[in-house]
Amino acid sequence: MRKKRMISVLLALWMLCAALLGLGAAKPAAKDCCPIVFVHGLGGWGEGALMDAVMPHWGMMAGSMRKELNSAGYEAYAASLGPVSSSWDRACELYAQLTGARVDYGEAHAKKYGHARYGETYKAPLVKDWSAKKPIALLGHSFGGATIRLFAQLCEQGSAAEKAAGQENLSPLFTGKLKGRIVAIVTLAAPHNGSTATEPPVVAEGSMGSSLPGQLMMILRMGMVLPPVERVYPFHVQQFGFTADEFYRSPVSTWKATEAYLDQKDYSAWELTVDGAKELNKTIRCRKGIYYFSYAAQATEPDARGNQVPTDAVWSMFTASSTAMGKKRPPYTTPGGVRIDDSWLPNDGLVNLVSAQYPFGEPHRPYNAKKIERGVWQVMPTVKGYDHVDFGGGFTPGGVEGYKEFIFGIAKMLEGLDTP
Repeated sequence: MRKKRMISVLLALWMLCAALLGLGAAKPAAKDCCPIVFVHGLGGWGEGALMDAVMPHWGMMAGSMRKELNSAGYEAYAASLGPVSSSWDRACELYAQLTGARVDYGEAHAKKYGHARYGETYKAPLVKDWSAKKPIALLGHSFGGATIRLFAQLCEQGSAAEKAAGQENLSPLFTGKLKGRIVAIVTLAAPHNGSTATEPPVVAEGSMGSSLPGQLMMILRMGMVLPPVERVYPFHVQQFGFTADEFYRSPVSTWKATEAYLDQKDYSAWELTVDGAKELNKTIRCRKGIYYFSYAAQATEPDARGNQVPTDAVWSMFTASSTAMGKKRPPYTTPGGVRIDDSWLPNDGLVNLVSAQYPFGEPHRPYNAKKIERGVWQVMPTVKGYDHVDFGGGFTPGGVEGYKEFIFGIAKMLEGLDTP
């Protein structure tokens, strides 16, 4: 009896210690869902950046959604890509991070744009055992939408230019032999057809659409002068030689190189324009085996003159852009042949509603939970009360309140999709 009592006491003490230390805490049941990979847009960041510990990009004022999903049994990750880089460079970086490899931008692409073929090396894969047997869902905010669409295209079709370059050690990303590794693509406020925030008439009236990339480049320059900035907020543009070592070795030529960077097309600013997006879209098509979903927000409302004016949901930083984008003007056609009319007026502060719904010319249909098709854009109901940043968590009540529910709703939807 004394021995049993002692065993009971020891067991009770062990259970107490386990409870205090969290040793006995049950792990959440794993969800029957493919891994979810968040891909940020212009100016964003992800895992590995010290900035993410201070202000998680995916959640912002609402807390880290990646951690929330992981705590609930989902497998979630957040890539960290070049915040001002082109969709091509970012797609290459995404592949390297997913697989734990050195970034290979491709010999043909590197020669065309005058930068190094190789970039950073990632020692460990972001998603372990990523394959056709363990496919992923990609969730891209803003310019992250173009990134993941091009990434899916490269995975399944590869690159004819890179195959023809005769390069050694052709990256698997360019071979077209990665089919079946992506279940779904989900875009949030993605400028599929560009944004009129970059159009000359709109910029002339206060839009920050063309100045924002340049402002971000100023932060990049700060990172070259003060290396700790790069560790907090990495820019991932070593391929262009924009590093502290290169700057202190040759400050004048490196600074001039950053000026030249703003004037070429291997850069996000071009692909964010209406004509730049049209050019990019010529190289991308919906893949038949992938589910596509698009979320768009409208943070404007019509006034008596036919303008679309920002509501209280628009963050003050975007008020001028939203107002200029929503101003009624005579219709016109861009140099690339895109007609801009009143259908472009509703916006979320930075991206037009008509642009965020689906890429022009691609198959699309309103979302129907009972009939979700592969290879077709399922256009989700327009989100009201959100502005552009709220899709990342935001700084305004519209983004913070209900954001967790919004993200978990997407995860639940993905969980119900057919996967291998």
